[in-house]
Amino acid sequence: MKNNGTVLKIEGDFAIVGVKRQSACDTCRAKCGGHCDKAETVKTKVKNTLFAKVGDEVVLYTKTSTVLTYSFAVFVMPIVLAFLGYLIPHLLKLDTAVSVVLSVVMFFMSFIIIRFIWGKKEAHEQIEMIEIKG
Repeated sequence: MKNNGTVLKIEGDFAIVGVKRQSACDTCRAKCGGHCDKAETVKTKVKNTLFAKVGDEVVLYTKTSTVLTYSFAVFVMPIVLAFLGYLIPHLLKLDTAVSVVLSVVMFFMSFIIIRFIWGKKEAHEQIEMIEIKG
């Protein structure tokens, strides 16, 4: 997955890059009146392997499998665990209140699991600077 960004700041071997949220514009067709310059900018820290300077426009790359894995973890896993939290007590013929409580607990536990597994990884370990434009 490629995305363009602008180098905002240099910090040692790393560049702080401002990237416009691509998902906001992917299927837009100018519903906002074409004000793409006002799209929200997300800052990310990237290893400055190309020795970019402040103001340079760069192309960033992240493996599609990495993006899909993180998306699954954040959007699907909590729902699956909440469902299992409800289903297991229900199959064991426990009270419905137990099922509901365990479902809520499992939903919030999923975020603790996500934080434990992926929370220690830095974004710059997953994003590569592959080109300086212009």
